[in-house]
Amino acid sequence: MYDWLTIVLVGCVIISAVLGFARGFTRELRTTIAQIMNIAIACFSGWLAWRLSGYVQQWMIHPARTAHFPTWLTHLAIAWQQAPRMGNLICFAALYLVLSNFIMAIVRPIGSMIFARSQRTPDMFGRIGGGGIGAIAGSIRAMALGACIFLATQYLSLPALAQATNASTPYTILERDVYKPWLQPFATRELPVLAQGALHPIADNISLFAIPTPGAATETGILIVPKAVAEKARQITKGDTTPEQKARALYEWEIHHISYNWAKYDDYVEHGKWDAQSPLQTLKTGKGVCADFALLYADMAHTCGLTVRIDEGLGGIAGNEGSHAWNEVYLPNEHRWMLIDTTWGSEQDVWFDVPPAQFDQTHHAETSITFYASS
Repeated sequence: MYDWLTIVLVGCVIISAVLGFARGFTRELRTTIAQIMNIAIACFSGWLAWRLSGYVQQWMIHPARTAHFPTWLTHLAIAWQQAPRMGNLICFAALYLVLSNFIMAIVRPIGSMIFARSQRTPDMFGRIGGGGIGAIAGSIRAMALGACIFLATQYLSLPALAQATNASTPYTILERDVYKPWLQPFATRELPVLAQGALHPIADNISLFAIPTPGAATETGILIVPKAVAEKARQITKGDTTPEQKARALYEWEIHHISYNWAKYDDYVEHGKWDAQSPLQTLKTGKGVCADFALLYADMAHTCGLTVRIDEGLGGIAGNEGSHAWNEVYLPNEHRWMLIDTTWGSEQDVWFDVPPAQFDQTHHAETSITFYASS
């Protein structure tokens, strides 16, 4: 298969250089400055929206602070916390429209005066200079396009696009040197975890049996799977034959059908009220926190004949770390455990079979319950 992504990225540079040659130095410089300003405004708007989301969360953590706000603003803050990604997107769009129109209204008259004489036909030196400026502008456009692709692969399940990014040398260089250092912290910081020390022990949440292993932070569990959960699991994995295929199918279904329950988060973290729910309730309501995601996945995986584990510990990055729960699935033919986080997968579809070295950077297990497949 040809490397179409590299063709697109290189094409941005070549086409921009050709257009710059046709326009000439002055006209191309004016166009490039305007585009750079638009990209800068978009980046600033995205950063500002991300920061604003933090303030909204602080309001919700301390309800007394919102007492003097209008009712509609309080409802907006609640809705924002329950769907933070959509709230951030709407905030970004609004900020970008306001800032871009305001700044361009100031800058456009100045630019018109500076480039008032740019209408004449460019000479050869002007065209060569325009081609150089166009190549620089094309490189910036290619980087911006790559950034959009990087964010898309972080949040969406796009196997074909992910395969194209892995095959493209220019993209992998940009990903390593630019996108991961600068964009990934924004993508991962808002992944949901409970406040540190707030996780209710999973074994106490529902009716399951857990037998401690002497001298180790592990337990062996026995699951009683509700009929509706078992039927859904078999329906999801129909036609799948290998443990990895079944584990993947269950992961993809859960991250697209179960959403994070911010109301339950607030009830427990802020008010000490734990709204216990079974995997059946999670299936019916389509909502839960990390413990509920992990329990439902364990029930479904166990139904499908998989050996599955629930891990509890700390999740997140420095400065935003909290109690968390996730899963592991054993692959007998490969003699290894696959690391899976469906809670974070519902926010970013990149948390299936994560390499241990990468997974351990954001997950630190403290206790585990293993449910062995029926023989």
